[in-house]
Amino acid sequence: MLIARQVFQAKYGRGDELVALFKEFKTRMQEGGADTGRFRLLTDVTGPFFTVVTEFQVESLAEWEGAFRESMDRPWMGEWFARMMPLVESGSRQFYTIVE
Repeated sequence: MLIARQVFQAKYGRGDELVALFKEFKTRMQEGGADTGRFRLLTDVTGPFFTVVTEFQVESLAEWEGAFRESMDRPWMGEWFARMMPLVESGSRQFYTIVE
């Protein structure tokens, strides 16, 4: 079992907009029949300001790759991504094995 984590550094003062966009993403994925029960959205309490993190629990890297590909193939994704780009300064992706 893995946690796939994407860490986004929103542009200064744009964190709330990015959070709203990811909430929209989750809703749209749910409406399209995707299982979003293992999706979490986190924001900073300490560390760099306006950090927004998405987490998704998967069985394997292959499952993550399939889910990622499926989400990127959604007809609305290009428009959604175009709205995300001006909000983000940088980002990274991390995968962690769940031990317990």
